[in-house]
Amino acid sequence: MKKLVAFPLEDGGQVVIEVEEPEPEGGERVPVSRRLTRPEQASETLEKALQKVLPAIKAVAEKLHHLDLKPDEVEIAFGIKLSASLGAILATAGSEANFDITLHWYGKDRPVR
Repeated sequence: MKKLVAFPLEDGGQVVIEVEEPEPEGGERVPVSRRLTRPEQASETLEKALQKVLPAIKAVAEKLHHLDLKPDEVEIAFGIKLSASLGAILATAGSEANFDITLHWYGKDRPVR
């Protein structure tokens, strides 16, 4: 179910984000027009919510940084889902966390295939 969530910002502003959350079981169904016009207030700031996923991102980046054959460029793509009650969580594909990692080598230090 799509709904709007207002995340306060540490500087005093706020950002409203459309999020996808599961339908409540046995709960009251809220009309779409109300879900998309009256944002639910998030329980924490956007910055605090994003802080929760940074350790996982940092761990992946550090492991790649310590490769024996250093790439010239590293690209890590990951999904973050936002939730009014949970804040930020890493998005999943099926039942697994999903990272797309691309490594690039340029010039004479390019690995042999």
